[in-house]
Amino acid sequence: MVKVILLNLLRSKYSVESENVKAGTVDFALVQLFARHPGMQRQDFEAAVLFVNGVRLDRVNRFQTELHDGDEVVFTHFVGGG
Repeated sequence: MVKVILLNLLRSKYSVESENVKAGTVDFALVQLFARHPGMQRQDFEAAVLFVNGVRLDRVNRFQTELHDGDEVVFTHFVGGG
């Protein structure tokens, strides 16, 4: 299983801290999340910063990244305030 963690704005908006999903691609992980939480909106995840096992993935083809059992995926937004 792959652990998907939502932080900051995503956690607040969807009231989901983490979910375990089957291995595959990041896109497949999202498909599983969206099936469990129909109110989730893909554009929120497309705008998010994505880390896999602590490594930040760039925007190009990041949703095609292969995930393996034991991997950890984090979706977050960098927020600031003052």
